[in-house]
Amino acid sequence: MESQPLQTADLREVIEAAIVKLRAQHPDFENSYDTYTQEYGERVVTVNAPVKLSDTIDPVILILGRNCVICYYDSKKELRGSEGRLELKIGTTCILGRRQPQDSKLIAWSTDGEVELGDYNSQAGTIPSRVHGAIVMLSENEAYFTDLCSSSGTVLVGDSKGGQFVKVYDPGTPSFSTIRIDRVSMSRKPREI
Repeated sequence: MESQPLQTADLREVIEAAIVKLRAQHPDFENSYDTYTQEYGERVVTVNAPVKLSDTIDPVILILGRNCVICYYDSKKELRGSEGRLELKIGTTCILGRRQPQDSKLIAWSTDGEVELGDYNSQAGTIPSRVHGAIVMLSENEAYFTDLCSSSGTVLVGDSKGGQFVKVYDPGTPSFSTIRIDRVSMSRKPREI
């Protein structure tokens, strides 16, 4: 029997519980979380519409802060960056973000540990947020990503049985987006000479 898709409210409960555990377990995460919420407010960490990562074709590309790229491999249940990787086990909630003060590393915090996934350019105008996003692995067939209302947004690019997809978590408003998207439609018609 196929499970029902996870609702945003259910995901919120899972992530909030994970944040409590991770703050107690990882001093770096606690500092990142505390400084982030002190700067932007306690309610800034918000669960947005999740993307189901399960049943995708390897890899799904996640771009955080415009210059930090990591990949999710559904066949291996693995998150991988240029410097490290994290195997996602059933029941794992992983919070993605950066340390404060900055050290140009994207970190994955989970109850299994802290992994430096990769570098980002701290001189770029848009870098990953201290508390940026979450990946939740509920079961073998249920892995989800959500941007936690980061100040820099996330772009996901992937492919699934349903076709290719691009999902943009834009930190702007519907009337003023901060991520500009230009679409170029290319016709496969023969050129006229």
